[in-house]
Amino acid sequence: MTLTDTANTIDTDQYQSEGFLFPIKVLGSDDAIRMRAELEAVEKLQGHPLDKAQCNKSYLLYDWADELVHHPVILDAVEQLIGPDILCLMTNLFTKEAGSKSYVSMHQDAAYWGVDADDVVTAWVALSPATAQSGVMKVEPGSHKSIRTQINTYAKDNLLTRGQEIPVEELEPERQIYMELKPGEMSLHHFQLVHGSDANTTDDRRIGFAIRYVAAKSNVRADNQSALLVRGQNHTNITMEQRSKGQNPTQRYREHARAMRRLVRSMLLPEKEAGLGERARLFITRQAAVLLTYYRQIKGG
Repeated sequence: MTLTDTANTIDTDQYQSEGFLFPIKVLGSDDAIRMRAELEAVEKLQGHPLDKAQCNKSYLLYDWADELVHHPVILDAVEQLIGPDILCLMTNLFTKEAGSKSYVSMHQDAAYWGVDADDVVTAWVALSPATAQSGVMKVEPGSHKSIRTQINTYAKDNLLTRGQEIPVEELEPERQIYMELKPGEMSLHHFQLVHGSDANTTDDRRIGFAIRYVAAKSNVRADNQSALLVRGQNHTNITMEQRSKGQNPTQRYREHARAMRRLVRSMLLPEKEAGLGERARLFITRQAAVLLTYYRQIKGG
């Protein structure tokens, strides 16, 4: 596997063939500790872990997340895969508490993101030890070359919004690889790659920050979503977000609320074959989420 820094190139042939790369060193140990401390300071101040809204598009709220989505090591690697014009479409903070039953079922992001593009890559940055025991991401090499069936399970401990899951008969567990990472390292994977993760059986939190990058090309569509330009120029019709750096907390929360409203309206749409019950469930969830974004925007925090 590839270990790189800003002076090296990554193995683009392996990425095209297998759909992923790891481990790639991004942060020194001091910076990894600092970013985790900044994240946990927010949680301590508010008295609970980040909620679902705060875990999405966190770069619009927090300096540590803004720093990561703009990190030159990450962007240098991503540029080699999707080109010099780069948008951050969204981020997701995945935290599994010590001994938690939380897991992520095997799935493909491309099936429900509402993005029409091939140049989409996720940088998954570890802020704590990410091992097979702590529930690190596992992948099926080469599975990014086709789209598989997915069903919505809404399983209680599944960290995915709908509990999206590929049926077991379409999986190849004997080929799955655990992408283990040290704090400060990242993996890269294509958004069609089959991946998931197990529960955390260790006595420490497993904290992973997933950054979703897309090439800012004119033929990229994202179903009325918004994105942040992090390198180069934007050639799309995607709505551009305002960077949080230099903004006060109220401005940040309002920009985040607007961005989240666009996101939930796009990602909580039913598939064409969805039944009446599924459509009703998603409609209620979508409307409730939209109302919450309006409340957060008005409140400004």
